[in-house]
Amino acid sequence: MSIEKLPSGKYRAVVRHDGRKACSEAVETRAGAAVLEAKLKMQMGGETTTGRHTVGEVVVGYIADSESRLSPGTLSFYKVGERLLPLAFSNRDVATVRPVQVDALYNELRAGGASEHKVNRVHRLLSAAFGRAMRYDWMVSNPCASATKPKVHTKEITPPSPEEVRRIISAAQSVNPDLSTCLRVAAATGMRRSELCALRWSDIGEGTITVRRSIVEGDDGLLHTRETKTGSRGWRTVSVDAETMAAVDDLRIRQAAEAKAQLLPKPTWCFSLDAGATPMRPMYLTMSFARLSTETTLHGLRHYSATRLLSAGIAAPTVSKRLGHSSPAVTLSVYAHHVPQADVEAAAIMGDLLS
Repeated sequence: MSIEKLPSGKYRAVVRHDGRKACSEAVETRAGAAVLEAKLKMQMGGETTTGRHTVGEVVVGYIADSESRLSPGTLSFYKVGERLLPLAFSNRDVATVRPVQVDALYNELRAGGASEHKVNRVHRLLSAAFGRAMRYDWMVSNPCASATKPKVHTKEITPPSPEEVRRIISAAQSVNPDLSTCLRVAAATGMRRSELCALRWSDIGEGTITVRRSIVEGDDGLLHTRETKTGSRGWRTVSVDAETMAAVDDLRIRQAAEAKAQLLPKPTWCFSLDAGATPMRPMYLTMSFARLSTETTLHGLRHYSATRLLSAGIAAPTVSKRLGHSSPAVTLSVYAHHVPQADVEAAAIMGDLLS
């Protein structure tokens, strides 16, 4: 078995077993070729071997393998983490990395002036890359699981008031009725920006909206359809109030009439600037919202939906499902302290019992 570097600069795996020879496709990284080498060996009936793989190879291989499924923002997040890794740590054999070395790395980064946010980038990247290395039997455990996690202080969430949300939706109506409908759907469902832009008319049901995908803008300026942020766990069908669905139906009628007038195909995308032919760009939504409000952000509508539902007594699992969180624990970890009324009600209940 061997990994060859081709004249093009790419790598390929060559496996010889039981008198046969097989070559893999050419890939960008040596780590990627090592993955293909293991797969070829298994396909040919041989035993996989645990070779030496450096931290740098594992990290680069993970990023390369993830390009087709992660958003450009997440990939950029990981690449920043990769650049922060010291050369000495990158050259370590992953099989020798222990929690104590990971903690030492974090302290070295801090001593060099790195903020907790930057250390957290490294932590998340290594956690994911080492998890992949475990699947390929390059290391027996993930040292990041036992290492001391960076303490990142998140900004306080301040959701907009109902009055502010209504004002924004009303102001958008005079700018672009389609934008107004989009913002109303965002507030009613708590959908992410990328999920709003990815809505197709086939996702609209009788009083429901099904979230199946997201749309992100790549570094190349093109739009890419991806899974939701939490993958298949983010797929969900949410019930929508009658007035919001009426606004969506009005949008469908306007869009169909515009497409017919312009001799365009039947509309596909719900929120669009060309009669449903192509989806609305996520950045257009963000920039348009910024012109409507200086008090909150587009993502604030998601916070608004979550906190209002929780404060109204809606169970966390229901809210979690509507938001597309991976679990109710995530919902509570983010929003529990934003529903003080629930705590007041809990105190009243306990007081009544004791009385």
